[in-house]
Amino acid sequence: MFVLRIECTRGTAVAVEVALDALGAVVTRWDEADDDLVRFEEYFCDSTAASARAARMEAILEQWSSDARCAIGVSELLDRDWQEAWKATIHAARVSERVVVKPSWEAWEAQPGDCVIEIDPGMSFGTGLHFTTQSCLRFIDRVMQAEPVDRFCDLGCGSGILSIAAVKLGVSAVTAFDIEVDAVRIADENCARNGVGAAVTATATALADIAQLGTFPLVAANILAHVLREEIGTITAAVAPGGYLMLAGTTESDFPEIRSLYEARGFRLVTDEGDGEWHSGLYRKNEGGPV
Repeated sequence: MFVLRIECTRGTAVAVEVALDALGAVVTRWDEADDDLVRFEEYFCDSTAASARAARMEAILEQWSSDARCAIGVSELLDRDWQEAWKATIHAARVSERVVVKPSWEAWEAQPGDCVIEIDPGMSFGTGLHFTTQSCLRFIDRVMQAEPVDRFCDLGCGSGILSIAAVKLGVSAVTAFDIEVDAVRIADENCARNGVGAAVTATATALADIAQLGTFPLVAANILAHVLREEIGTITAAVAPGGYLMLAGTTESDFPEIRSLYEARGFRLVTDEGDGEWHSGLYRKNEGGPV
């Protein structure tokens, strides 16, 4: 296995993520706690594909200013290195009042009411490490405590972590989508591991190709801002009157525009949170009770 590593400053990280997403890259992001350093990693079965991706990223970065320079490299990764790298850096963590995300190699002494999700880091976002994922987990926990719903729609399911959390917190049926076939396969595996596979139906398709989706009392769209703009009709139509919509994947600079676009479609912002780079919002369609 070969790994492509891109290292940059936090100030450059958002632009790098957008560029990688535009290339269709499936990456893992690592943030150094004590340093202004962000590392992106993408994994390949052969060096040719990894080197091609590196060259493409270098070409894109050449168009940026000198302040946006990144270090890019490709190296071979031994199986034991892969396993030990995960285990040395990933630990169990409480993400919200009830939601705990843990890797398979760590134990967790659950408290009454805890929703423990076992999911190992993989080659995608959605493992509970990224702020957008964590904010959606907190939103789901909040909604399910205040006004439990029975159905959930996960638009851009990634590893399936939001779908797993929704079922473990009380949702009886989940309809999930992702544009990547591999993401749906991984989501199915993770749902089965967490004992919720029977409640989750995941399909590989683009939002633009979804037909007769129906409506849901809770919808998540943890996808980048350009998709939230382009597919606003599909996304808003999926939310039942009085239902909740989680919009993540928006940067701090994108958030005001996305908020305005969705408020113009009859949604009001219930709560929001940001980490300085990313900003997520929980919305409600029309008027409903407070959460």
